[in-house]
Amino acid sequence: MVKLAKRTFLAVLLLLALSFAGLQRLNHLSARPVELSEFSWFNKVEIYTAYVLMNALGAPLYPEIAKEGSLMLLPSSEGQVMTFESDFFLESKFIQNALDNYSEPVRLAWPPNSYGLGNAETRIALALNTGTLHVENGKAKVSVPCTWPKQSLVNVGLPGFLDIRVQEGLFWVLEQEGWIYPYTAVWEADLPVT
Repeated sequence: MVKLAKRTFLAVLLLLALSFAGLQRLNHLSARPVELSEFSWFNKVEIYTAYVLMNALGAPLYPEIAKEGSLMLLPSSEGQVMTFESDFFLESKFIQNALDNYSEPVRLAWPPNSYGLGNAETRIALALNTGTLHVENGKAKVSVPCTWPKQSLVNVGLPGFLDIRVQEGLFWVLEQEGWIYPYTAVWEADLPVT
């Protein structure tokens, strides 16, 4: 039992050290101008590895954005429209406000402070930001372009404690190189009958 506890402790320490080193490396790469010529093949492998790990490790907290991101790894996703049925987004106060005031399709854009770890809106904002909300036939649908912008810095983590900045343009580099594939995700749910 003591050996197992010791091995577990060492594994956790190693994982923390690798995570810290990976975040430092990602931070270093984020400081470069987002141009294809700025990144070597090895840098792109580093970014790709971070992308895969980000989706795998983030899945327990943020399953929808992890699903969207993971599907971008599949060449068969390119240019497709994929529909998912889930009402996870109906819990959002931001979405509820948009539904209460709905008169026509509306583009969704959460404020920057919505992305901190522990914020009630983070899960929904990560998955649906830049999407368009439609209401038709008793269903709410959000169409989300799963693609990465060239210039966008997102802060995730615990404000004042753990500040993690992700330059989404790093993933744009992978998209431009054909290492990940853009598509459109459509999340839909039946609206409650009132």
